[in-house]
Amino acid sequence: MKIISFGVNNFRCINGGIDNNSINFENSNTVFIFGQNNAGKSTFLKAYDFFYKDENPTVDDFFEKNINEEIVFELEVELDTDDIEELKSRSKKGQFLEDVYISYNRLKIKRTWKSIQDGKKNSLESINETFNPETKNWDQKNYGGIGLYGVFKVCLPIPILIKAMPSEEETNNILNEILESKATNYLKDEEQEEYKKAVTILTELQDKMYNPEHLGDYKQSVNEQFKKMFSDIAIDFKEKDLKKFTANAVGKKFEVKFCNLNEDESINENIPDGYNKIGHGAIRTAMFALFLMKDIAEGVQRLDNKKRYIVLFEEPELFLHPKLTKNLRSLIYQVSNDSTPYQILCASHSPQMIDIVQSKSSLIRMVKNETGTKVFQIEESFLSDCGKGSVKQELYEIIRFNPFICESFYADEVILVEGDTEAILLRAYIQKSNPEKDLFIVNCGTVNNIPFFQKIFSKFHIKYHVICDADGNFTNQYDEYGNPVFISYIQKSIYGQFKKDCDCMEYNSGILRVHDDNFEDAHRNISNTDLKFNFDDNAIKRDGKPFCANEYWNGTLLNNLSSDDIDQVHIIRYIKEIIDHQ
Repeated sequence: MKIISFGVNNFRCINGGIDNNSINFENSNTVFIFGQNNAGKSTFLKAYDFFYKDENPTVDDFFEKNINEEIVFELEVELDTDDIEELKSRSKKGQFLEDVYISYNRLKIKRTWKSIQDGKKNSLESINETFNPETKNWDQKNYGGIGLYGVFKVCLPIPILIKAMPSEEETNNILNEILESKATNYLKDEEQEEYKKAVTILTELQDKMYNPEHLGDYKQSVNEQFKKMFSDIAIDFKEKDLKKFTANAVGKKFEVKFCNLNEDESINENIPDGYNKIGHGAIRTAMFALFLMKDIAEGVQRLDNKKRYIVLFEEPELFLHPKLTKNLRSLIYQVSNDSTPYQILCASHSPQMIDIVQSKSSLIRMVKNETGTKVFQIEESFLSDCGKGSVKQELYEIIRFNPFICESFYADEVILVEGDTEAILLRAYIQKSNPEKDLFIVNCGTVNNIPFFQKIFSKFHIKYHVICDADGNFTNQYDEYGNPVFISYIQKSIYGQFKKDCDCMEYNSGILRVHDDNFEDAHRNISNTDLKFNFDDNAIKRDGKPFCANEYWNGTLLNNLSSDDIDQVHIIRYIKEIIDHQ
């Protein structure tokens, strides 16, 4: 079973409607949520964990503790033949998976928690419904007619929640839960019967359950993943002190140990191996490695597009060196491909975790305002439609060379420029003037990349402005928004996207400003009478544009910012307009 979409409303800090708070996994195995603090990113992760465990909500789980607002979860899943047969085989007492609710192998369910007035007391009621694709209505049928959640849950992707700050107990519990599952798989039916009949053979059964060879295979698989991040540390499983055998406490208990390795990969016994002697980054990576081998421990067969788990990873970049952050990002994308049983949902604050050119992945920007929370999602298909296949190599190079350009996705307002000169001058002015606005400068590398970024920022509902060169294509016409009109070359595409975004009532667009014909021409002869603002581009060929831009700022503009005539400098006038734009 694979999750296609998951929607949440009025759960903790998430509100504003299901349509505004739904994540689409249809064409994605890996989804990253980013946004400002307290926007609800981690809550989305915990929402699925809450839904899966079928927990009863408390007052604190309702948005603003208002129990008069209903908590709603909507889940759409894709069933394969094995899922359908499994669910139908487990149906009991006339309750079965009804074909009318399955459309193109998909099933959509809804669970609503609402407050019921019972005399002077309020009680909570859970209502389960299934979407009828024929009538387009929600029928009061539990899980497609199955009735029991315990039956439906058998095929539902199991949540693997990796918290931002896991405790030692949580880490050890993860290991023991996985090993216990693995051990049970190696017990044959007759051995299960032996266990029930004779406590005296528990030691023998323990050895079969925790076969050193099987444990070694699992430990080796975990370390293969862990070493991709920490090559000088190995994970070991040490058996804890045995407790007295009881019918309810048969299994062995293990704890995670971190062993420092010598160059020949032998264990360095002189370095402590305790939980408190290792960094949090290594601990969280170890948890991820443990979980990545969960399907091997549980004997799950790996089949294309069959998903058994969903990893809910809270801020995976925490406590990691930038190089390791990049390695972890690669690992996350690798382990969630079509051939593995994992879907991954991450909440992140790091621009280094973003890769907009990965296949089968998507990015979500989550915002919170006076109307509630809302997600804006970009998928692989959107990138293809807006030019991923044909976009120039410069775009890929600029993202690879400067991954922090993805930091702009965390901004509320950005300025798109085509090169170093404008980027240097705008950043210098913003640093000097310190406006109340939080503006992020995006150096697109070339004017040809600007339309691509326009589409991404408008999709994310991030307000953007553009400053670019006219390159001789200016028509001397302006539209109703005061933006220059272009009818040819790349400027036509830039203007077309700008006009489209300005016409959108739900989007607060910025302004478009141009240099005629280019930055150098526009700033070379600002005034015929006063040459103090003029840009001297004679040294560009010798010193390069970044150096000349820095010289122009420090030697010309910085000392004249208070001049009454400073607005004659186009780049200064444009940035002032942008700062004042509402």
